[in-house]
Amino acid sequence: MPSRNFSLRLSLFNAVLFLGSGIQLPFLPLWLKNRGLPDSQVALVVALMMAVRILGVPLGTFIADLTQRRRAVIIACAFGSTAAYVLLSFMASFWPILLAGMLAAALLAPIVPLTETLAVEGSAHYGLDYGRIRLWASLSFLTGSLGAGALLEVIPVGWVILLIAAAQALGALVTLLLPQDKAVRAASKVEPIRLSAFIALASAASFIVFMLAAGLGQASHGFLYAFGSVYFEALGYSKFVIGMLWAASVMAEVLMFAFSNRFYKAFGSVRLIMLGTVIATLRWAVTALAPPLALLFLVQTLHAGSFGLTHLGTMHYIRERVPANMRNTAQGLFSVLSSGILMSGTMWASGTLYAGLGGGAFFVMALISALACGLAVLLQAISPRGLAVAAA
Repeated sequence: MPSRNFSLRLSLFNAVLFLGSGIQLPFLPLWLKNRGLPDSQVALVVALMMAVRILGVPLGTFIADLTQRRRAVIIACAFGSTAAYVLLSFMASFWPILLAGMLAAALLAPIVPLTETLAVEGSAHYGLDYGRIRLWASLSFLTGSLGAGALLEVIPVGWVILLIAAAQALGALVTLLLPQDKAVRAASKVEPIRLSAFIALASAASFIVFMLAAGLGQASHGFLYAFGSVYFEALGYSKFVIGMLWAASVMAEVLMFAFSNRFYKAFGSVRLIMLGTVIATLRWAVTALAPPLALLFLVQTLHAGSFGLTHLGTMHYIRERVPANMRNTAQGLFSVLSSGILMSGTMWASGTLYAGLGGGAFFVMALISALACGLAVLLQAISPRGLAVAAA
């Protein structure tokens, strides 16, 4: 398969990958409220749809490595999650909504880590810039949230679940264009994963330190995701300005990904994680000080580092250090720790932190990212760049 063909296929899929998430994150709670659920049940549905990733991600990624049919797993999960979201649209009471929502979230969960691994492997195989494929995912999230926000000015909030289902259906159709796994494997044959070998990898000191460094770096964003808009509103900014603050962070992230190969070649995977967590520490500390709007916009662009560089380093570290037959499972394990456990933990604690500290809770996030940076420094010492274990 020509490199241009691979790039176009993956870019197209990434361009629809987060459309549904961009609608769901801000607007699913409104649909749940519209269904008559009280606040406590809304919070429980949203929390359990996040928590079920802890089961869905490792199961899906392990099956992909066990069968060596990653593309088939992505397609099955995409069509399955679409069907579950359609089912959810018919639910009208708490328990049916909860069960259908958890099913949809569990089926959707493995798609992102499997796609990330495919994109990183293929980019290395064809000599492409991974970030120029990944940036379309960021744009798809922004398009989903802004587009749904505009539509909900003229259509009832009850349509939210249908918008999500339609976005997932579009993504499912595009999965059929994904390249076959054999087109991006450097080796002609990759043996299926052995559980004992993966346990040995996952229990290695360097891998544990890597998981904690990158995972805590990303989890430090939890308070922003949960209460960032509430904090900005408390500072006196309008919803339009708040939307622009979020848009600024996504656009900065997109710009970084457009030149990601330059960052990777300059720093390497571990130093990218170090740099990203340093930037995160600075970002949260300044945000906690309630800076003036112009400076706040500048601080929001640091998302390109706090999230983007840390994510870039994470993806390349897994490609460098994990054998090809374990990468999907390793990516899934990281996703469980980072998004399913650590991020959920910081988001869960955000309500208590905001009630007690207000914007000062960002100082707690700064401490978490500083800890992540320290672990990244330790990782550099025990796992230097020259010791990559897997190029295939």
